[in-house]
Amino acid sequence: MVTLFLSFLSLYAAILFLSLGTGLYNTFIALYLTQNSVSEVWVGLLMAAYYGGLVMGARTGNKLIVYTGHIRAYAISAAIVTVMVLLQTIVPDIRAWLAFRFIVGMAMVTQYMVLESWLNEQSESHTRGSIFSFYMIMSSLGLVLGQASVSVFPVLDHTPLSVVAIATALCLIPVAMTRRVHPVIQSHAPIKLQVFIRLVPISMFILFVAGCITGTFYSLAPVYGVKQGMDTSQVALFLSVCVIAGLLFQWPIGWLSDRIDRVKLIGINVLLLGIFTIPLYGYWEIPFSLFLVLVAFIGILQFTIYPLATAFANDHVEPTMRVGLSGVLLMVYGVGAALGPVVAGKLMDGGGPQMFYIFTSVCAFVLTAFISRQKVSGKYRVPQEAFVPMPIDVQPAPAVIDLDPRIDRSIDISADSEQMDKVMEQLKADEEEERLEQERLEQEKREQERLEQERQEEERLAAEKLAEEKLPDDFAAEESLVQAAETGLSENPAAVNEMASYPSGPDNDGQGKSDVEDGDPDLVRAV
Repeated sequence: MVTLFLSFLSLYAAILFLSLGTGLYNTFIALYLTQNSVSEVWVGLLMAAYYGGLVMGARTGNKLIVYTGHIRAYAISAAIVTVMVLLQTIVPDIRAWLAFRFIVGMAMVTQYMVLESWLNEQSESHTRGSIFSFYMIMSSLGLVLGQASVSVFPVLDHTPLSVVAIATALCLIPVAMTRRVHPVIQSHAPIKLQVFIRLVPISMFILFVAGCITGTFYSLAPVYGVKQGMDTSQVALFLSVCVIAGLLFQWPIGWLSDRIDRVKLIGINVLLLGIFTIPLYGYWEIPFSLFLVLVAFIGILQFTIYPLATAFANDHVEPTMRVGLSGVLLMVYGVGAALGPVVAGKLMDGGGPQMFYIFTSVCAFVLTAFISRQKVSGKYRVPQEAFVPMPIDVQPAPAVIDLDPRIDRSIDISADSEQMDKVMEQLKADEEEERLEQERLEQEKREQERLEQERQEEERLAAEKLAEEKLPDDFAAEESLVQAAETGLSENPAAVNEMASYPSGPDNDGQGKSDVEDGDPDLVRAV
């Protein structure tokens, strides 16, 4: 294992420096703007510009690599990042920073693509999982060190931006010194969005919302910390605890997901996330130590949504389409990461810093409600594979896909438009078959309801007919009883005299007749 790590040391060192610069860059921007009383809306927009650049760069970066080769594309991207970061030290216009941040995102994701392609090209099937784990550890370590290094600067001037530029330049040295063979340029799998919307709609929605949560955290968590009265060191500790907890607990959560239903586990995960964020709304004063404990739990829950949803998606897609699937999931996750900070920034600007975790809670409860209403048909389910931990930062670089041990590009058809069109036709045929089957079932249901209504109507008519037939018989029987009573009275004068002794007065008919004279059946029977 150590030998394997050392054999890729130059590339891992480059990833470490690049992630360190990324972590410091984004954390500094949020703190610097908050220190200078810039609206949370602008903070959110600047962070969204960076994530938007990541999404766009995932497509344009491949073209640059094809045109110039890996080494040149990496050097060009590093130079662009360095220039854009340093321009922010001399151009104070925040509107210009939007363009700078967008370009930095495009260039940085291209750098990640080159490094990931190199790692994948030099790995073998039996070592790919270990190489991917080392990659994830180094990128996460760099991210945490970058966030924590903010506390080194007592004054938040432009010095951290210079350090970011230095880190970007340093990541050029290991790549330039490597003796490894240049990776082969891979064709970029087209995004067949409609195919995967039909196959894994639940996973795509979960990843979009998870992207909103993660993008908002990396963008606005420093702002929340400052507005809650934390100093720079406390903010750095807050971010580091959350990220480290999320990284370390991917393995235990993954072990659990291999043994219970993954969609139920995601539902429990997001429900607990919504609950654990409630004490951090800012309405209650809690000790900083308790705050860190809650933040650790939140980090575990929010940073495991992405790998869980990815694993669930892989459970419903054939191995021959997983390259395309991973690209789509990364894109959806990146779009969510770009939109989340914009919405959350607007909410924080109008409602205060407590809206940061209120936004997270709302996203979590929306996912809880969404998942609780879903029924997984399992129609396209494939044999479940083991859980694979994923990077905790937002890097929609498609090259990292090939490091995933669940993916085998040699059998993948995602880049074959003709094959994917056939898959799309089959999915449409399946949908049409399901629609016809649903119509048949509904028609059968309506027919059963119609027959039931007819049966009930027949029973009602039969009951009415029986009642009509019985009524004359009852009337005749009553008449015969009256006649018999009258005959009995005529033969018994004493009873008639006794009747006549009753006080006479108006009866119910108001005619002044006695009930017997009126032929009251009840009284006649009594007599």
